[in-house]
Amino acid sequence: MDSDVGSVRTTRSNKPRGQLARHGTSAYVSVEFLDARETSTSESNPPVATRGGDDGTTTLLGAGRMSKSDARTILLGDVDESSSFIDLARAEAAGVATGGDIADLLLALQRLLYRVMGDVAMPGETNQVGESDLEYLEKALEEWRGRTEIPNEFIIPGESRLGALLDVARSVVRRAERSLVAAGYAEEHPHALKSVNRLSDLLFVVARNADGKASLSKV
Repeated sequence: MDSDVGSVRTTRSNKPRGQLARHGTSAYVSVEFLDARETSTSESNPPVATRGGDDGTTTLLGAGRMSKSDARTILLGDVDESSSFIDLARAEAAGVATGGDIADLLLALQRLLYRVMGDVAMPGETNQVGESDLEYLEKALEEWRGRTEIPNEFIIPGESRLGALLDVARSVVRRAERSLVAAGYAEEHPHALKSVNRLSDLLFVVARNADGKASLSKV
């Protein structure tokens, strides 16, 4: 299997598309991987590197073979990178005495990003990111705003390690949002685009919460 962003170890599945998304199955399924399984000596430990992507292409479930420079592939990489940085922040939050609520929130946000990847990777299917996801993010945004002192001025990030990691995650999410627009998915995946936009706002507020009073370091 191409070791591309978001690759999953799976065969062709008869599961409904929504079930795949809800269980965290992300964007890529490699045809080369399916072939490699036939020669694998252990079904519990299938091969990862198949060299199928050495020509600069990859296979998306439901989209066929495409270039790794395709707008959809780039978008999926940006969303996957966003989740990875949120994961890093979540690991940091787990080690902070007051970070439990933040860690729980970040895990929910990662699950949302998996569904965003599923929507993008499988065109023609019913979108899994919907109005309820947007409502969840907006409610969380208001809740964390109520718990956080937000300065009116521009601030210099980096007053705490957790806050800094959240700011990095926020900036990568912003890139994923731009990639969604650049790929022309604003109409095809409207709730995904709006949710990603709210997600970056939410990460900004949570980062300020993690910084505490130290977040008032102004430009």
